[in-house]
Amino acid sequence: MKKLDDLIFKFLCLACGSLMIAMMTVIFAQVVARYAFQHSLSWSEEIGRYIFVWITFLGMVLAYRAGAHVALDLLLAHLRGLAHWTLRLVNLVLIAVLAGAIFISALALFELGTMQESPALELPMHWVYSVIPLSGLLLLYYALRDIWACLTQKDKALDGVKEEDSPC
Repeated sequence: MKKLDDLIFKFLCLACGSLMIAMMTVIFAQVVARYAFQHSLSWSEEIGRYIFVWITFLGMVLAYRAGAHVALDLLLAHLRGLAHWTLRLVNLVLIAVLAGAIFISALALFELGTMQESPALELPMHWVYSVIPLSGLLLLYYALRDIWACLTQKDKALDGVKEEDSPC
């Protein structure tokens, strides 16, 4: 399980990094074309926007996995024992439900995208939309992994022992 987690994490890091480089390159090319040659690239804004969408959704999964999302943990910080564990588990279950909702609703959007093309590139929009169900599925995987870890480490969490990688 740890190897799969690490493999997914490395893939997401590589994908986000590569997409950021690609987006900066496209935007830089647009700036150079506009100011040096007085010619605007018709496709650059569109592809930059689509790359940004991919970075956003893949970054959401990366941030969740790294624990880097903004969290309101004021109440959680003051709770101990069973109350802390229960609130954390409820939080993880809600994240899993949200991830499942993202995945299911994104499938309909993906299907709609098979009938659409982007204006400038004439790219099938399902390529753009495909990141949404992918990120929903990956977020669901990580949330279920954390729920499982929380359930299997309940005794330690209730005793106040917090392991380094424990979600509870």
